[in-house]
Amino acid sequence: MSKSRSANAKRSIEPKALTETNSSKRLMSLSGFALLGILMLVVWVSTSNSQPQPALELGGTSLLGYSIVQTYPHDPNAFTQGLEYDTICNSTSCQDIFWESTGLYGKSTVREVDALTGSVLRQQALPASDFGEGLVKFGSRLFQLTWLSGKTYFYDIHNFSNFTMQIDPLSDGWGATTDGRHLIVSDGTATLTFLDPDTLSKMKSIVVSDNGSTVPMLNELEYINEEIWANVWMTECIAKIDPRTGDVRGWVVFTGLRDRLVASSPPQQLPIDVLNGIAWDSVGERLFITGKCWRELYEVKPEVIKLQMSAAEHLEVQKMCRVAL
Repeated sequence: MSKSRSANAKRSIEPKALTETNSSKRLMSLSGFALLGILMLVVWVSTSNSQPQPALELGGTSLLGYSIVQTYPHDPNAFTQGLEYDTICNSTSCQDIFWESTGLYGKSTVREVDALTGSVLRQQALPASDFGEGLVKFGSRLFQLTWLSGKTYFYDIHNFSNFTMQIDPLSDGWGATTDGRHLIVSDGTATLTFLDPDTLSKMKSIVVSDNGSTVPMLNELEYINEEIWANVWMTECIAKIDPRTGDVRGWVVFTGLRDRLVASSPPQQLPIDVLNGIAWDSVGERLFITGKCWRELYEVKPEVIKLQMSAAEHLEVQKMCRVAL
């Protein structure tokens, strides 16, 4: 998908939030009984208490489901665009927190959030003309992308009011993560760009593809065990990407997670929108997932459904995850 098409799609984000439908139902009508079997497997894994299988790779493309380990509160008015786990320590104790970026014009913020309670410990609002996007911590700074404006904000993690702004090489900022050397950013296409964290100059880029077909609409990013994990916007799919080649090594499918939340939530000011928050605790090896205006944040455990999908299974997952076939 071209940048112009992805930009046009995302411009409808606020009204689309009001009409978001059950993604598994939309996909079911597209893909039929083969997809039904895959979705049933994902839902079975997410609700079973069986021990997870080791996440081995056999050279093909793997399929993973999930189980919920723990549920935490999350601000239902937070239009989550970026999420990062961290531990803040002082001389006497340590606290688990999330750095979070929220979007929408006039509502965009960067936040420090208590991981256990969901309480916002402090925040800084963006100018009303900027729409907050992806967020990543690099050293003692937070980098926050913005949508369509070409701006990146830099924050001192100890003092949000101490921030600067720089024009970046992106015409459209979506997701952000780091491999420890570069900032890795998405722009709503199938391309991931690696930036110098000091100058924001472009170092290289990769095009993400699954079995030769590009994967557009890459959004929220997280770097996990030498892979880039990327949510495909408007789906419940996360692609596990080789950072050297852009090849998709596997798919993690979160079917039913949003539906579970919608079914159990009272009416709220902003409607529950799509999955859009990935955070990784590299020390504890914990994965956290949330979404736009979700009142809950989940610690989840990916669990292998297929170490290597058949050609037919792979095709159905590609359809579900909106790969450009």
